[in-house]
Amino acid sequence: KTFWLSDTISPRAPAPGLNQLPIEMLLEVLSYLPTSVLLGQCRHVCWYWRCLVDTRAVWLSILPYSHAKLWPALRACLPPDDGGDPRPCLLGRFCERRPLGRSLYPNPRGMDAFLPWRTLNCRSWRQGESWEEDRRLVPENSFQPFYRWCYKKRVLDLEKEGLWPELLDSGKIEICISAWWADQETLVCLYELIVRLLDAEQAQLHHFSPSPVHQGRSSIPFKTNHVFSNLKKGVRFVSLEHWIWDMGFLPEDYGIFVPKASVIIRVCQLCCCCCC
Repeated sequence: KTFWLSDTISPRAPAPGLNQLPIEMLLEVLSYLPTSVLLGQCRHVCWYWRCLVDTRAVWLSILPYSHAKLWPALRACLPPDDGGDPRPCLLGRFCERRPLGRSLYPNPRGMDAFLPWRTLNCRSWRQGESWEEDRRLVPENSFQPFYRWCYKKRVLDLEKEGLWPELLDSGKIEICISAWWADQETLVCLYELIVRLLDAEQAQLHHFSPSPVHQGRSSIPFKTNHVFSNLKKGVRFVSLEHWIWDMGFLPEDYGIFVPKASVIIRVCQLCCCCCC
């Protein structure tokens, strides 16, 4: 007797869905999707799909080819499974944000305000005063002089950027800091940079601060680079402070160029050589 496939499956029967696949096969299918699709769409389908996307096996399949050069160093310090965390898994956040090798500094051109340094002896200094209040007087990449110390501070949370404690404490990464700044011509200024690496309680573990730069009327640009290596265990934050004192006085407010900066986390070059 001839047995036809059409005799066993009704033409009106629904096609098998993805949820009917064995879980191993479904995880394999998900591992071929872009990270943005996994976290931005698939994870929000339902509770079951969220659990699948957060499965460690998916990201262990993605990491070796999405971070091929970094994978040999990363696999030795992977985080533990964080199944109870409602957020996307740590490895998923790492693949999404790709924090290694790019600047994590959110304001590289320094386009936000400087704050005047307040002391008990000068109550007239208003906290929150900034060049943006008189933006029409100065270029976009400068701020209006205060004729006193002004500062800008930014603290980066490395874990929020996609790094995990085991990687930060592995001794396999280094933190590269760059800052450059130039004053306007005909102004006399003092500039100081302070960089601190902080632990979870924001206590200082490492510190870098070059000598203050006194700029006269030559408008010579200032640039500094520093690499934090051999990090102590516990580094979780990077703090950058820019301090500027406009020491001159002009009838017109030309402004002072704000400092630019970058913070780049990378795998130590020695580790890369060993992996190769």
